[in-house]
Amino acid sequence: MSDWETLGAVEPRELLDTRLQLHWAAQAAAAVGKQLLPHQPDFSEQSLEWLAGSRTLAQGVVAGARAFRSAIRLGNPALVLLGEGGETLRALPLEGRTLDEAYEWVRREVESLLGRPLEMPLERLEGLPVHPVSAGAPFSFTGPAAAELERYYAGADRLLRALRERNSGASPVACWPHHFDIATLIRLDPGVDPETARSIGAGLSPGDGGNPEPYFYVLPWPRPAGDLPELDGGRWHTGDWVGAVLAAADFASEGDQRGRIERFLNSAVAACRGLLEDRP
Repeated sequence: MSDWETLGAVEPRELLDTRLQLHWAAQAAAAVGKQLLPHQPDFSEQSLEWLAGSRTLAQGVVAGARAFRSAIRLGNPALVLLGEGGETLRALPLEGRTLDEAYEWVRREVESLLGRPLEMPLERLEGLPVHPVSAGAPFSFTGPAAAELERYYAGADRLLRALRERNSGASPVACWPHHFDIATLIRLDPGVDPETARSIGAGLSPGDGGNPEPYFYVLPWPRPAGDLPELDGGRWHTGDWVGAVLAAADFASEGDQRGRIERFLNSAVAACRGLLEDRP
């Protein structure tokens, strides 16, 4: 379709360094919602959503002397504070800046928009993949990798919003800063304790320790037992978790990338429903 942004300009494994830097930078944006937005049972106050107009990953609206949304821009990496209508109020290009400088900028500009000091320092998330920026090195983005990652998130958002429309009980599409994935959760047992309820998570990971390149995934919960059915593309990941995976290398060279990914997502969700349907 005409709104699909073709992927593959950058070899998937060459996105690693830029992805790690953006992952760390996103924590400065996410820390705002963690402190200033009302707490939610699923911690979604920390999440971000893709805004196609501003091409940013942005949080919910924070009330203040001037309402704003904390965000990160991927394609031309920057921390951004947006108005309620998506307009840019403040922006800090990340190139050459350190993570400490990024947090200090966010603190200063957020306090300006709030019209008051923050009650506590912005929290820094622990346990992210190690990268020199986390130890004080400046951000440095070379080549087209950042723009390519932006296209991955834009495309995933379109696909996952469409998937949500086809599956009742699916949550809003959100980017979760801890793993930096963008996903929706299809709840099969509405009203049941989330710890025991059946669900299917579907999303895009930009890469992680086990799979360094971007991949789409469909993850059933609880962990299914028995034989795993065939998929329309992709493969089953087994081990520490069980889920269907479609790696970027398996669709980046396709002429119809969107169609290939949609077929995978649809078949994997159907397969996961079948695996979970007999569970109590």
